[in-house]
Amino acid sequence: MADDRAAQPRHPRQFIWRRRHRRTVRHRSRRGGVSDGRPVIKAITFDFWNTLYTAAAYAHPLRRRFLRALLHKQGIDLDEERLDTAEAIARDEWNRIWRDEYRTPGAAEWVRLMLDELGVRLPPADFDALALYYDRSLLEADPGPRLIDGARETIGRLAKTYRLGIISDAALSSGRTLREFLIRDQIIDFFACLTFSDELGVSKPHVRAFLSTLDCLGVRPDEAVHVGDLTRSDIAGAKAAGMRAVRMAAHYDDANRSVAPDAVVYSYAELEAWLAAARARGARDRE
Repeated sequence: MADDRAAQPRHPRQFIWRRRHRRTVRHRSRRGGVSDGRPVIKAITFDFWNTLYTAAAYAHPLRRRFLRALLHKQGIDLDEERLDTAEAIARDEWNRIWRDEYRTPGAAEWVRLMLDELGVRLPPADFDALALYYDRSLLEADPGPRLIDGARETIGRLAKTYRLGIISDAALSSGRTLREFLIRDQIIDFFACLTFSDELGVSKPHVRAFLSTLDCLGVRPDEAVHVGDLTRSDIAGAKAAGMRAVRMAAHYDDANRSVAPDAVVYSYAELEAWLAAARARGARDRE
């Protein structure tokens, strides 16, 4: 996931609705429809990368150029292969920590791993400048992250009916940086709660990432659904927390099928359709 999540090709298919059977007693509603026995959805949480925004190594050329300039200032000239190797080692260690320790190291930790592999020690002021640039350079990237097609309009409509939140694992760019994209695209006010792993101290699939957000939204886990692209972190984490989960495959179709979501959607239109159907079932149950 490190380096602001590399994008993967989508696989166009029709979206899939999957009702879960375990720990759920299905029954007929008074009007004859089939119910899954779960409460009406009151809140929706969204992943950031490849769910709200496209993900790729947008800032990589900028970061490499800035690193070279600081090394040149110290009289250090390293070839691209050596820099690539150090970066790969830092990425592997970052991913190990994310996978095994349920946290997302910040840009400073990434930079330290990379410089240690290169055997380079920068003056403290240069080190701090490099770490800050690795975090903030995403804001300069052109092209940079863009909203998934249909996200802005759909989020605006959903905010009129549901309480919305974001649960995101930060990579090299911190939650502070990612907030600026929400502000730029004028969608931040639609979200009542924003949870970023670098600020919370744990990353998905740790249940605290989900439960702390639901506490902020004021809903129970069975009254909420999480929308994200990764099975390991988004789907498995939401299910472990007692939420429903929808896998968003509009920009990245995760090949991991280890945990079945309640639905797989390939566009925001399909997400809205699934939510409308779930809401209709809940309305029938209350009659």
